[in-house]
Amino acid sequence: MIKKPTMNPSWKETTIHERNRKIFAEELDAFLPDAILDFHVHVFNAGVVPDGEPFSCAGHPIDRYDLQELAGDLDAAYPGRASKAVCFGFPEVGYDRRKNNEYLAAACDSQQFFALRLFDPVEDEPAGVKKDLESGRFRGIKPYPNYVRKADVNAVEIPEMLPAWVMEIVNALGQIVMLHIPRKARLADPLNQRQIVELGNRYPKARIVLAHIGRAYYLKNVMGNLQALKAVPNLYYDLAMVNHWEVMEHLFQTVPADRILYGTDIPLALAPGKSVEINDQYTYVTPVPWELSISDDHGRLRFTSFLYEELRAIKKAVERLGLPRDFVQGLFYDNGMKLLKRATG
Repeated sequence: MIKKPTMNPSWKETTIHERNRKIFAEELDAFLPDAILDFHVHVFNAGVVPDGEPFSCAGHPIDRYDLQELAGDLDAAYPGRASKAVCFGFPEVGYDRRKNNEYLAAACDSQQFFALRLFDPVEDEPAGVKKDLESGRFRGIKPYPNYVRKADVNAVEIPEMLPAWVMEIVNALGQIVMLHIPRKARLADPLNQRQIVELGNRYPKARIVLAHIGRAYYLKNVMGNLQALKAVPNLYYDLAMVNHWEVMEHLFQTVPADRILYGTDIPLALAPGKSVEINDQYTYVTPVPWELSISDDHGRLRFTSFLYEELRAIKKAVERLGLPRDFVQGLFYDNGMKLLKRATG
């Protein structure tokens, strides 16, 4: 059992603040099911991040985010709910990947917290990956474009992130790949679409999760780009950090309901902010400066979290489409739990 902390840092926009308790009570409490599985959470223990180089949660620096802190944050984000999470490390080349993986393997209990293994195609070797995945401590892998180490990260291709040898291991075990797709056009890139379909068809026992709906954070990037993917039976879609109800609505209308997974990108999603679409582009708006955002330097806005903005978007899309409660139950819990049970190794 994870011991929970008594308090959380004040920058986190959860129900530790009265303003968010009001949002939760008035907008979200009646909508959310009794159990929630977050399929996209980053966790890293002390010593993973280099000294003096903290990770920025939308402008709020942190040097660790462990399971104890996560347990407290889940309770504060979803009061009264039984909450679980699929956890993986921070996929940065300069971070201590081995230490991060070892921590998650030891600390995740496969009851409340389930681990995915960070995968580096340059430094990892087949014997080590196979041993780790066969151990039962991990349900799959988390690759990332930066691990390919190309001078231009936008030139990375999916097979470079996932060489055949690792996919053969994952496929044999029927495990999960949490795929953050590369390239500047993301889901709209024809090469990405072709390689995603090829990946799913070539490795039919692997379960491929497109993180952030294939990084489709705004409507133009998703419209028409799910058609080639929706027939791939082992392809899933997580909603992490997507704040746009229009994107959610299109996804819910297009792909099989049992392949949609709730995910947030905690701890980043706990920060105050919102993703916005401007002229067929997206950016983030935050109350403090962040390299990926426009910041409200005039202090005119009162923010809630990216997480609550995502929940608002999901709820609006569900209500506009008139989707039933079993859709909501599946999205927030049942779909993910069924996937985890199939990926036991």
